[in-house]
Amino acid sequence: MTGGGILEVILVDSEGIRAKKFLGCLVCFGTSAVNKPYVCVEYGDQKRISKVAEEKGKKSIWDQKFEFEVDHAAESNKPSEKLVFHVMNKHKLSDDAYVGEATIHVKDVVLLGMEDGEAELGSRKYRVVRQDKSYTGDISVAVTFKRKDGVNTTEIRKESKPCK
Repeated sequence: MTGGGILEVILVDSEGIRAKKFLGCLVCFGTSAVNKPYVCVEYGDQKRISKVAEEKGKKSIWDQKFEFEVDHAAESNKPSEKLVFHVMNKHKLSDDAYVGEATIHVKDVVLLGMEDGEAELGSRKYRVVRQDKSYTGDISVAVTFKRKDGVNTTEIRKESKPCK
């Protein structure tokens, strides 16, 4: 199977994400809550950076879409395809702080999308973990893969007459 498509990622929101520091940010006099989260999304060597999320109660809202080019022929030799979400906290007076990351394996979505023309993982929560593998909250993400040629092989199979 050759070809490729577009992996569309919608970064929806986060909930419960907290910085590791017990006293919070001493430079900006903040609490341990992550006040200005943003995300670096990686797919292979492609990277996208989100805007800083808007705070809505206990959630941080992004509702931001990213697109990644997928070359299925070049990537079919890799053991697993994944999206990695590096959650960061924006600081005014110091370097931005790494909070944690979440990983989504998307190989099956890409394979199904290559076969059917499109495949989707609806919005789901994914655990954000620190470098020490401790839990620090969740992000909600939706993923869709669309084959470039737009031909739906399932519809072609349904319309085809059986062999005699």
